[in-house]
Amino acid sequence: MNKNKRIIIILIAFIILFSAAWWRLKVRMIDESGKLSVWMNSQYTDEVKTSELNYMLYDKNGKQLLDYKNNYYAVIDPIAFKRNDMNTKSDDLFALIFILKNYDEKYDLSSIGLQNSSERKILKIDEATYKKLKNIKNIKGFYVYSTSSINRNEAWKTENMLTTIRKTNVDSNKSDNSIEMQIYNKTKQNEYPILKFNKDIEGTITSTEFVEPKNNYNVRLTVDRNIQDKVKEVLTNEKYKNYKQIGAIVMESSTGKILSMSQKDDTLPNVNLGSTTASGFDPGSIFKVIVEETGLEKKVLSLNEIYSCKQETYSGIYDKCKNKDHGKLNAEGALVASCNNIFAQIGDKVGVDNFIQLAQSEGLFNTVLNFDSEVKGTYVAPKETEGAGQLAIGQSMGITPIQAISIANTVANGGKYVKPYLIDAYVDNNNATLERLTTEQKQVISKTSANTLKNQMIKVVLNGTGKTARVDNIEVGGKTGTSTRINGSTTTSDGWFVGFFKVKNKYYSMVVYVQDIDVNSDEAATTAAPIFKDIVKSINNSL
Repeated sequence: MNKNKRIIIILIAFIILFSAAWWRLKVRMIDESGKLSVWMNSQYTDEVKTSELNYMLYDKNGKQLLDYKNNYYAVIDPIAFKRNDMNTKSDDLFALIFILKNYDEKYDLSSIGLQNSSERKILKIDEATYKKLKNIKNIKGFYVYSTSSINRNEAWKTENMLTTIRKTNVDSNKSDNSIEMQIYNKTKQNEYPILKFNKDIEGTITSTEFVEPKNNYNVRLTVDRNIQDKVKEVLTNEKYKNYKQIGAIVMESSTGKILSMSQKDDTLPNVNLGSTTASGFDPGSIFKVIVEETGLEKKVLSLNEIYSCKQETYSGIYDKCKNKDHGKLNAEGALVASCNNIFAQIGDKVGVDNFIQLAQSEGLFNTVLNFDSEVKGTYVAPKETEGAGQLAIGQSMGITPIQAISIANTVANGGKYVKPYLIDAYVDNNNATLERLTTEQKQVISKTSANTLKNQMIKVVLNGTGKTARVDNIEVGGKTGTSTRINGSTTTSDGWFVGFFKVKNKYYSMVVYVQDIDVNSDEAATTAAPIFKDIVKSINNSL
C-alpha cells in the first residue's frame, strides 16, 4: 500500500513538473513570440527616424510650411565592422578610412575605440562626405543615412514656435492650454517616418526600406505660404532698413482665417504676440475707432456735434496734437485728422468703462491665438480727476497686433467680431480633412455704426492721415496710430496702421506695427501706412 502511494506521489509530482515546463514553454514560444521576433529582427535591422517631427505642417493649399535642413551621418557597428576580412574589398575599406579622417581627424577609425566597444558609433558628416561614402558598399558594419530637422535659426517665426513645446530660454514645457501643446497632444500618438537598414548575419547591409506612417494626424494652417513669403519680402525691403522690427498680419475678414503672420526679424521675440513684453504696446490713435463706436452704440455721440481742438478746459492736459490747431470738427473730422484733443473730449462723454467693455468684446486685453508667449495686454484706469483722455487716444494701455487687427476687421464685417485663428484642420497624409476647426463670431456693434466707421476710415485713407496707404483702384480704409512710450529719461515711438481692403469683391483686414520709429521725424503716416500699401500691392494678385 505504501509502495503504491509512493508511486502515485511520484507520478503526481512528475505531472506537475511536466505541466510547469509545458506552461513555461508556451509562454516563451507563444505568448512572448512577438517580443522574441522583435529581438531577433533587431539583430538584423537598424531603424532611423528620418524627421524631427512626427507630423507635417501644411499651409492652406497643402504646401509644406516648415523650412528643413538635412543632416548627414556615418554609422560604424564595432562588432560587425571587426568581421571585415580578406573577402572585403580593400579599396573600399581604405576609401572609407581615408574619407572619414579627411573630413575630421577625430574620425580616425584606428583610434575611436572600436576594439573595446560594442556600441554603434554615429559620426556627423557633411553632404559632400555623405555623397562620397554613399557609394561604398559591402563593408560589414557600415552605412550612411540622412535626416531632416527644422531650421530653427529664426526661433520666433510662427511655424517654429508652433512646432516646439519647450519654452524659449527656460527648461520647461509650454503651458497646457497653449496652441503649441494643443498640436502636441493631437499628434503625440503619431508614428515617425523610418528608414530601415536590413543586414545579413555578418552585418552587411542588404537593403534599405523607407517606412512612411499611414494613419498620422497632420496639421493644416489657415496661412497661405505664397502670401506670407510676399509679406516677408516687403518687410525686409531695403527701403525699410532703418526699422529694426516690423510686424504684419493679413486675415480674411469674414472668416478670421490668418493668411500671413510675419515679422521682419524672426530672431527677435514675436512682436505680433507681444512676446517677452509685460503687456504689449500702446496702440495710439487706432483706438479712437473703438471710442467712436462706443459713443454711437450708447447714443451719447452725435455725428453733427462740433468740438474745438483747443477747448480751454482741456488745454495743457489733453492737448496732445503737437501744437496743431485742427479747429472746429465733428467726430468724423476728428477721426480723419486724428485730433487727440477732440477725442479726449469724446472719451469723457462716452465713459472709460463703456469703451473698455467694447474693446474687450472685440478681443482686446486678452489672448487671441493662445501662444505660450502671447500677452494679454492691459490698461491703466484713470484717477477721478484725470478723465478719459489718455485712454481715449490709445495711451496708458497695452495691446498686441493680433488683437489690433480686429479693430478694422469688426468694421469690415458689419459690426461682427470674428476671432482670428490659425489652425484650419487636422488632415491625413494626402491633406484630406480629418477634423476641421472653427472660430468664435458675435455681433458686437450694429451694422449702422459699423458702416459709419467704415466710411470714415475710407476717408482717412483718401483725405486724412492715412493717405500714404492709398492703393489705386482698390477700396482701402484704415486708421493710423502713433504711440509714445516713456522709459525713464528715454522717449520712444511706434507706428501703427489697422485697415481693410477689398479685392475681387472680398474684404481682407491687416495690421502693420513698426517698432521704435524716430520720435522727431517719423509717425504712422510715414512708416506703417506705406508698408500697408506695399503689402496690398504685393499680394493683390495672389488673393
